Amino acid sequence: MNSNRSKLRFCLIPSLLALALAAAEAFAAEIPLRAFTASYNLYQGGMHVAHSELSLRREGDSWHWRMTTKPRSVYAWFIRKRPVNETRFARTADGFRLLEISITDEKRPQQQEAASFDWANARLSVMRKGKRRELPLDREVYDYQSIHLLAAQMTRDGLRGRSFDFYHKGKLVGAQINSGGTGHVVVQGKRLEANIYEQVTTRSRAKIKYYYDVDNPMLPLRIERLESGETSSLMTLRQVDWKL
Repeated sequence: MNSNRSKLRFCLIPSLLALALAAAEAFAAEIPLRAFTASYNLYQGGMHVAHSELSLRREGDSWHWRMTTKPRSVYAWFIRKRPVNETRFARTADGFRLLEISITDEKRPQQQEAASFDWANARLSVMRKGKRRELPLDREVYDYQSIHLLAAQMTRDGLRGRSFDFYHKGKLVGAQINSGGTGHVVVQGKRLEANIYEQVTTRSRAKIKYYYDVDNPMLPLRIERLESGETSSLMTLRQVDWKL
């Protein structure tokens, strides 16, 4: 009997070690989430029209993106919108999942768009322009802010492209994001190396190009929205404040 117990212990030890190593590797492979606040210049058609601020912070068991945009100087006279975009998400065993999206306006808080994700029942509930609708959740979903998480995952895994559903104006549209390799971006006179990604969505001719800091893969250094026949827009990083 004692001999059998000894054999059992010796059989279990390698298995337990293997599980421990697998868990350690999975933990090490997790994308580190670090709170920060970054400010940007926003250009429309080559004109510096607004300032934007993007922040990431932890709230209990979830994380929260928040982006605000305010027109600058004389543009404040004829640009009335003050959008506030908020995205809440949680880390999962294999990545991230959106929980809530909220889009409001500082001057018109009653004009609100909200989306709530019920992954257990694979349903998305949306309230937009006073109308409520439900949509099925068939695959992973990202929006304009959580896309930074997907880019970081692709960088970690060395992936060249990913297909997903993109949340836009209360709808889910098919999208693809592809790696464009590396390049350089000048921020406050410093030349920084960047990972480049390009996103396209169905039913849209616009392309969005992202440049991420190599050392901080969720920090966008530059975002370009390129539209055929229309005015393009550009966001460039001014400064970032890391909250440790």
